[in-house]
Amino acid sequence: MSYTFALDLVAATAQSLGWDDAAARTAFLTNGTIDPSLPVPKSPRIPMLTARRLNGGERMALNCALALLGDDTQALVFSSHHSELERNHRILTALAEQRSVSPTDFTLSVNNSAPGNLTILTKRPLTVSALSASHESFAAALTEAYLMLQDQYEEVLVVDCDGAVPQFYHPHLAAGEFTLPFASAWRLRRGSNLQVELKPATAAAQDLALPASLAAWRALQTTGQVQLNLPQHHLTLTMTPEASINWV
Repeated sequence: MSYTFALDLVAATAQSLGWDDAAARTAFLTNGTIDPSLPVPKSPRIPMLTARRLNGGERMALNCALALLGDDTQALVFSSHHSELERNHRILTALAEQRSVSPTDFTLSVNNSAPGNLTILTKRPLTVSALSASHESFAAALTEAYLMLQDQYEEVLVVDCDGAVPQFYHPHLAAGEFTLPFASAWRLRRGSNLQVELKPATAAAQDLALPASLAAWRALQTTGQVQLNLPQHHLTLTMTPEASINWV
């Protein structure tokens, strides 16, 4: 099955390890690599007490969302491949070792904890859709945002993020799969300046080195077009902008 839709991409931003350093961002745009030894970026937009409770991926997600959230934003689509895997691993480890579970880990162990924190911080009654669809999470989020824009919403913010994948799970992942924390945000409106297509891939090639949204963020800046092979069902995601994008 193939389908194509169009919307306006108003602005986009992203974060990963070392993003406080312009040189690290430039290196990523140049060669697509991230140094795992670099620190999680600072969180100037998040109150310190809140930031201390969040893992790296959540802090990046809130930072990116707060950087793009506009007065006209009415809804948020939050997507994640692994969701709160770090917290759930800590909870399961504590239970296996017969230790007390952290109340913070328990409270924030669900997929919608990051968007929930965003609505609390901003005191905005945003409509929130939180989803997880493995490697296709970002493609699913773009589709969800498009459907919202065809309904009653004028502007939707898509936030895609993940925390670090605990070492315990690494042997169960595909070779070379991305395991570092990251986040990206995409401010979308009704329109036709960005063409999005999802169709069956013509080959079994799989893009695993970067999560789809981070790879798309890089590709749009370096080549002007995105074409990614999504592993789960061998789909190809193509994004073609027809106007300039505000890179935040």
